[in-house]
Amino acid sequence: MKTAELRELPSEELQTRLDEVKEELFNLRFQHATGQLENYSRLGQLRKDVARLRSIQRERDLGIGHEPEPEEVERGRRRREREKEEAGAEPRRRRGLRRGRGEEEEAAADEATEATGSSEEAAEEAEAEESE
Repeated sequence: MKTAELRELPSEELQTRLDEVKEELFNLRFQHATGQLENYSRLGQLRKDVARLRSIQRERDLGIGHEPEPEEVERGRRRREREKEEAGAEPRRRRGLRRGRGEEEEAAADEATEATGSSEEAAEEAEAEESE
């Protein structure tokens, strides 16, 4: 969950999310205790989510943060739906498989590797023929 998205939620929904996250955390702790937990990193993620939710609630209690107006909530919901549709429409690009290189650099590096690989293979074949 992103903090910016959480700040757009009304207090009632924040409390609902907090309850859901706490329940999931409880269930994962049980799985951990019985040795059935497969994804241990999820425990840390949920703890951080609980902290985020509580922080936003506390900000609102202290008057630091504000509860969004119903129009803001609706606008944010529509924006998130539109972003999901756009993300689903275009295929996801593979990102930096090789230390942040772009696709063009990656293709050039692949070609260079293939070129050097074939010359190394030719040298190995020549050595094998000479030794025979």
